[in-house]
Amino acid sequence: MLMLDEMWNAAYHHRDPGRMAGVLADDWMAFFPDGTVIFKHDLLEGMTRNEPATLVFERHASRVYGDAAVTRGTLYANGERVQSFYRVYARRNGSWQAVSVQVVP
Repeated sequence: MLMLDEMWNAAYHHRDPGRMAGVLADDWMAFFPDGTVIFKHDLLEGMTRNEPATLVFERHASRVYGDAAVTRGTLYANGERVQSFYRVYARRNGSWQAVSVQVVP
C-alpha cells in the first residue's frame, strides 16, 4: 500500500498526469474543505497547470483493512504547509487503486 501512496506522491512531484492515471480508479473522487468535489479527469487535467514547487509529503498513518486501505498525511510546498489529506484505496480484482481523498486545511 505504501508503494502506491509513494507513486501518488511522485506523480504530484513531477506534475505527471500519466503516472497519476495508473494510481487513480476511474471512479475516483476528491473532497475539499469548501465542499468542492472533483473527479479523476479534473485532477489529471489540472496537474499540468500547477505551479512548479518543491513538494514534501509527510505520512502520519497508514492502515490496511482487508480490501480497503487508508493513508493520512500532510503536504508541504516550498517549505509551507499546504494541506492535510486522508486517502482511501481499494483492492478490486486483485489490484489496488486510489478511490478517494479528503483534503483538509
